[in-house]
Amino acid sequence: MKQVSAIAGLAATTLVLGAAVAGCASNKSPGPSSTMSSSAPTSSAPPPSGSGAAQPSDYSNLLIKPTDIVVPGDSFTLAQTLPVPTPAGIEGVFMNQSGSRKIDDTIYVYAFPATAGQALDANAKMLSDPDLGVQGTPASVDVGTGGRMVVGTSPDGSKAKAVVMFTEGRALAVVELDSPPNDPVQPDFVTDIAKKQDAAIKSGLPA
Repeated sequence: MKQVSAIAGLAATTLVLGAAVAGCASNKSPGPSSTMSSSAPTSSAPPPSGSGAAQPSDYSNLLIKPTDIVVPGDSFTLAQTLPVPTPAGIEGVFMNQSGSRKIDDTIYVYAFPATAGQALDANAKMLSDPDLGVQGTPASVDVGTGGRMVVGTSPDGSKAKAVVMFTEGRALAVVELDSPPNDPVQPDFVTDIAKKQDAAIKSGLPA
């Protein structure tokens, strides 16, 4: 079983916490365990019926394809897909032939664009925390809405790492890239993958 990115794993939890706060603000009791078990985070302004709308069970069509990952002399396969339960979404793990390079691509689908934006803002603050897995300097990147990126190494220096996150409509994408320390992840490569992921969401996710 692969290790899930610390940042990606926190994206859902952050918005569940936000949903509980929004529930209190609207005089609705979130319940004793809502901060960890609420099923569908919502923004503070949606119509009452929106939060109960059924979500598709399979978002695999939103992921990039292995052929979108262009590395001279190398190729990638989709090694694993996992559904994301809260909020609904999909996670894909791409590996190269030798297993030395990995791309962990997670897409969270919210009911409203504003909620996805709140998740991005909350999680972007974590990019500057090296304890979450990347030693590097966070920067803005021109992809989707509010794109943020950090490129560097793992805290122990054993891997080259990068994380990029952005929203597209009501989706939040978090992409983590790992490679050997002597094979650093290049910012242009990270941006190219992110833009292809953005295009896949645009074409595959209903408004």
